Amino acid sequence: MGNAVHKIYVSFLLAIGLLSVVVISVKGGSYYATPLQERPFHPMYNALKPTGLYGQGFGVIGSLMITLGVIIYSSRKRMRSLANVGKIKYFLEFHIFLCLLGPILVVYHTTFKFGGLVAVSFWSMAAVVLSGIIGRYLYVQIPKGIQGNELTITQLQSENAKLAEMLSKQFKLSADFVKWIDAIALPAREVATMSLLEVLNFFVISDVTRRAKLHAIFSRLEQRGLHAHVIHRLRAVAHRRMMLTRRIAFLQQFKLIFHYWHVVHLPFSIVMFLILFVHVGVAVAFGYTWIF
Repeated sequence: MGNAVHKIYVSFLLAIGLLSVVVISVKGGSYYATPLQERPFHPMYNALKPTGLYGQGFGVIGSLMITLGVIIYSSRKRMRSLANVGKIKYFLEFHIFLCLLGPILVVYHTTFKFGGLVAVSFWSMAAVVLSGIIGRYLYVQIPKGIQGNELTITQLQSENAKLAEMLSKQFKLSADFVKWIDAIALPAREVATMSLLEVLNFFVISDVTRRAKLHAIFSRLEQRGLHAHVIHRLRAVAHRRMMLTRRIAFLQQFKLIFHYWHVVHLPFSIVMFLILFVHVGVAVAFGYTWIF
């Protein structure tokens, strides 16, 4: 999948998700905004209530999306027979799409009423979604190869050395420029002495401030009369060098954080699915089988 096709793929998923939420919100907005005690008198009550055609449908479809998203991504990540079936990041993006839109549909299924066992399931699902967003951020900090496999420290250092050589030979820049880039990428203190909380804090601050710092550096180059086209190419290489330098320095710390993240994410996922199965079982036992 080329870059252009990949952008279309991501844009399509995003459009489907936004369109679904907008349509449901517009069509059922008045019902969801109606006080609970008045909803039985609303014209859309029979359709949008949790056991209604659409209301129950949101729950069924949303639950299937979550389950499918977990199965597809987990299978691609863990089954050797699927190791060469597309890039793992495409599966992750599809997993994120299903496991974001699915919970939203489940929330519409509940009609924003949370109590009893449903409340436990909802907050477990919310924790899974929130930790999933955090996990996505952690995931991209660990450099991957073209198939999505983790790169070794030797491969990363080799690529970083090539970027430094490109900056000095192709763009005729001094060693000071590379030092400026590395100074943005690295903290003032030794990485090995930083706690996990300090590592995360540095990354958040770095992500917020790096554009301004890079802009200051490139302003100096623009004053030297470099052509805008050269500046644009140089900015891409410099940004790649900065991000790679930072990820090399923090590689072990982020692998450790990612391990701890799994410890948190997995139990919430298990609780969510256990309660989901109980909820579905009870619903079927009472005859709420939707259109089946």
